[in-house]
Amino acid sequence: MSVAPARSPLVRFVALVEQRLGLHYEQGQWGELEPLLAERSAGCGVERYLEQLAAPSSHAEWKALAERLTVGETYFLRHPTQLETLVDQVLPSFQRQTSTIRVLCAGCSTGEEPYSVALLARERGRVDSSRLRILGIDVNPRAIAHARRACYSPWSLRAVPSAMRQQWFQRTPEGFALLPQVRDQVIFEERNLLEEASAFWAPGSFHAILCRNVILYFPPDVIRKIIARMSQALVPGGYLFMGPSETLRGISEDFELLRGGDAFYYRLKPPAPPVVSVAQSIPAPEPVQRGTPPAPTPPPTPDGLEGVLQLLEAERYTDAWALLESLPQSSSPKAQLLRAVLHLHAGRLSQAEQLSRQLVTASSTEASAYYLLGLCLEQSGDEAGARGRYAASVRAEPTFALAHLRAGTLARRAGEMVEARVALRMAVSLLPQEKPLHLSLFGGGFGRHGLMQVGLQELQACTEVL
Repeated sequence: MSVAPARSPLVRFVALVEQRLGLHYEQGQWGELEPLLAERSAGCGVERYLEQLAAPSSHAEWKALAERLTVGETYFLRHPTQLETLVDQVLPSFQRQTSTIRVLCAGCSTGEEPYSVALLARERGRVDSSRLRILGIDVNPRAIAHARRACYSPWSLRAVPSAMRQQWFQRTPEGFALLPQVRDQVIFEERNLLEEASAFWAPGSFHAILCRNVILYFPPDVIRKIIARMSQALVPGGYLFMGPSETLRGISEDFELLRGGDAFYYRLKPPAPPVVSVAQSIPAPEPVQRGTPPAPTPPPTPDGLEGVLQLLEAERYTDAWALLESLPQSSSPKAQLLRAVLHLHAGRLSQAEQLSRQLVTASSTEASAYYLLGLCLEQSGDEAGARGRYAASVRAEPTFALAHLRAGTLARRAGEMVEARVALRMAVSLLPQEKPLHLSLFGGGFGRHGLMQVGLQELQACTEVL
């Protein structure tokens, strides 16, 4: 009888981190945790430290680890079109139904997102701020303490217009402090999304939940559990906002995808009515005993890079990464492109950007590499830089429809309507012939038809401002 080899301390540490914090690390990233494990176990030894971590009484140490492992980069008014849709359309729709409108910001980091909701609600005046209750939660206690202080650096306010900054912030020696009437509208709690807390996730607890750029750090089974809890906690017809690179495709069937302007978001579907059969009271005939036919065998995943691409299309990112790393051709330009796309889906923008910059010199991937660079810069808030990369992508491959689409969308946001209309018309005309590889890598879960609708809506938006 063979005995399974004992797992190394690092493997056990990685498993504990995923179990308790939900944070998933690919095998290639385990080295990032090795110095932390050595540091935290220096006083008692690795084996003893891992035993302590697994014990129920290890809350204080897990708090310390959460501070080190969940440093989220954020800033005020990030992805503003989503926030504007929330305060202009979503929250006002509940004002006639309830005296209190409740918003949850999950994974709120240092508080810029929930405070942005409070600020925009006051600025735009579509929802009664006195009836708005905003809760921010995060597993990192240091981030929560920062959020409660509500004092921020100029870098955190880089997207806040100067007039709004002057009205709602006070300059202090430490930075910019939010005025009390805004600060006191938001409550913060230290909370782990993985914890079982039935009272917190009680049905009808929230009208809207923002969980943006959070689940991309978790493995699929954890994501499903988190989204199921949020689905349960929303009021009927409640709304869920996620990050631009996040999708519920393959995760949950509880929501329908909506679009308002540039913002994509989700609404909870009404429960399906019970199916009542007329023949329910009639006894069913005895089934004929036959052999149960075997369940159909799913087609095997192809080998090589095609297998990686198929797994990526199915949003099985962990499996795609594992297969890619096992391939002998994993350093080829196409493999590096797939690696960069997987980094982007996991929220590792710096790694995706670094690989994309290396790939722009490879003629076989130049257009896609420039497009990926544009996506990285756009998600980092540098829309001007992103437009330059999309333009470079089009120069390298003039028929790249998705590059025309993103360039046109950003030009419209910048108010450059002539340029926007030209790019968007090119996108709509080229999308029927767009390469399947581009759709698989960069379609964001949308098929050819869905992307055509996006392009036509963008063109319509350009016409509306004339």
